[in-house]
Amino acid sequence: MIIEIEKELLKFKSHIIEFASVKNILITLGYKSIEDKINELKQKGVLKSIKKGLYFHSSVIYNNILLKEILANIISGPSYISLEYALSYYGLIPEIVHELTSVSSKRSKYFSTEVGNFSYRMIKKELFHIGLRLEETESGNFIIATKEKALCDTIYFNKDASLLSKVSILTFLENDLRLEIDELNTFDISIIQTYYEKSKSKKIAVLLKLLQQQNGNI
Repeated sequence: MIIEIEKELLKFKSHIIEFASVKNILITLGYKSIEDKINELKQKGVLKSIKKGLYFHSSVIYNNILLKEILANIISGPSYISLEYALSYYGLIPEIVHELTSVSSKRSKYFSTEVGNFSYRMIKKELFHIGLRLEETESGNFIIATKEKALCDTIYFNKDASLLSKVSILTFLENDLRLEIDELNTFDISIIQTYYEKSKSKKIAVLLKLLQQQNGNI
């Protein structure tokens, strides 16, 4: 009967499935003790708990792949992938970031799950929609910050009070993030400009001036 359950679970191409959907599948297949069956599926590794009422279908028959980026959008929303994970995703920083970092319009949260760790930072609503893009994959779509927005978020949330000069911002970019400064030449300055206008952040103002200088606009 595991095979029959698997066939139904595989219809969810993201492999992320809510309790209500699992329950409907099991009822349709004739199961009555739903909670007991779900616990059995978890013990056999067919389902992995993400949070209450949300599972990842880890197939014991097929080689299905979980895109954690899709899961990050679902665990806590509305949210988008950003900060160090997004910078690594774009190849702007050399380190592999294992914790999937996101930004949300809701309160900050942290989730430690069977498939990885997910953190969320709360941002003002007026900054939320700036510089986002939809990444499309065969398993589903997810929302991620553009490289410009991801860098702005990283600096915006940094609590270092010294990041108020071009020298300190450059030091942060080169030594802390280990970002190749030449990459700044490819940035869309209009996104940084809009971020500054909405945030009025002095740190973002310095970043904006640095990028304008880097691109020969001042």
